[in-house]
Amino acid sequence: MKKVILTMGLLCLISSGYAQSLQLPTVDPVTLESLPAAVSRSIELKEFEKAALQASDFIIAFPVNEVNDEKVKASKGYLLGWMQDSPDFNFAVDHTIAVFEDNDPLMWIYMACMAKYTIEHKEQSGNTDYIKLGTWELVAGYIDNPDNRVAKTEKLNMLCNAYRSGELDAFLKSL
Repeated sequence: MKKVILTMGLLCLISSGYAQSLQLPTVDPVTLESLPAAVSRSIELKEFEKAALQASDFIIAFPVNEVNDEKVKASKGYLLGWMQDSPDFNFAVDHTIAVFEDNDPLMWIYMACMAKYTIEHKEQSGNTDYIKLGTWELVAGYIDNPDNRVAKTEKLNMLCNAYRSGELDAFLKSL
């Protein structure tokens, strides 16, 4: 079911009129089934969750122009596979990602922030509005940080301004 939701979300993303050119770079997902049987049997799901958080943190630690670098490729593959296979969490992408326009690496930042926020606030994982707002707070903070060298479009500037002024929720609802 989670694969279907994530796949449908990504299909909506790709087919969206606002995000026609937004496509994730090709990364092979790492699934629990693709790991050697001895490894996958001996590691509890909690360990997979910790590794997903580490992968998210690793991706977010890089400036946006380095997100597609080989250094983060394994983290992206693991994160994508974990998001698809996680038995405890559902991940859904909605129309608000149109803010990225054609900035593909920001989509990876969004996915990493969504996984990070969901794991860190697992008690609220069923509250999609809470997770969505928290994810966007992380994303806006990343974009607003000059060290991450994000080229800001008009929409990204609006996102950052809403974040700084505490009006992020209203901004997201206006999209």
